[in-house]
Amino acid sequence: MISRRTLFPLAVAALAAPALPALAAPTPKTIRLGQHPRQALDLYGAPGLRDAPVLLFVHGGGWSIGNRNGVNSLPAFAERHGLLLASAGYRLAPEVDAGGCAQDVAACAAWLIENAGRHGGDPKRIFVAGHSAGAHLAALIGIDQQYLGAHGHTPVALAGIIPIDGAGYDAAAQMEYLGERRGMLPDMYRQAFGDRAAELSPTRLVKPGIGYPPYLIFHVASRPDARRQSDGLASALRAAGGEAEVIAAPGETHRTINVDFGKEGDPEGERAAVWIRG
Repeated sequence: MISRRTLFPLAVAALAAPALPALAAPTPKTIRLGQHPRQALDLYGAPGLRDAPVLLFVHGGGWSIGNRNGVNSLPAFAERHGLLLASAGYRLAPEVDAGGCAQDVAACAAWLIENAGRHGGDPKRIFVAGHSAGAHLAALIGIDQQYLGAHGHTPVALAGIIPIDGAGYDAAAQMEYLGERRGMLPDMYRQAFGDRAAELSPTRLVKPGIGYPPYLIFHVASRPDARRQSDGLASALRAAGGEAEVIAAPGETHRTINVDFGKEGDPEGERAAVWIRG
């Protein structure tokens, strides 16, 4: 029998696995946004786009691995649905904590708000999607005013947030759940959040009387922590007068919901496309 001690590192490795590069993906245009090589935005634009909805994707990888090349099937998804696709690059832990990651993602979103129109996108219809750690970062810049505020914008400048199978929306609660145990997953959270978990937990930062973009939250049906965290984030937003929908994805894993998102016929990707197109 396989012990929990054996299964735990395997499960954590799956959680932290970066997205796979898309096969034969078109070559994007890279926009440099800072001195660090990861502070950049990749733009995938199809000829003839005009006033198209914009999808900014934030890769996962436990806030410590992965890169903006991990777009999987999203370039074909964007072309099929008439979207302008962008992929956010950001610095990683331990060089920065999750707050530093969010600063870089917000810089990407702000650049799109200011420049998407010159590349066929509609700056009033920018949607931010992210997987795993990227889901947390997308949720965070859509709630905490400071990140887009550093660029003169507010979260309501975004048309919507699409977190995909995150489990760190309340990072403080997740770290409390993990306790003092050692291993890849708890160590990953300690490295990314340190003693700032509460102030980097979007669920805890939602306040009544502040406008937020609508949220479409996906999670793998079989992941209790992702379900708990997704429901908690949605409940906080609704209690504050915001809009949030949670969708459980049956038959998916933490990896497949990412790799398959955007493939033709994929239910989660197609549901997101309908939501984006309004």
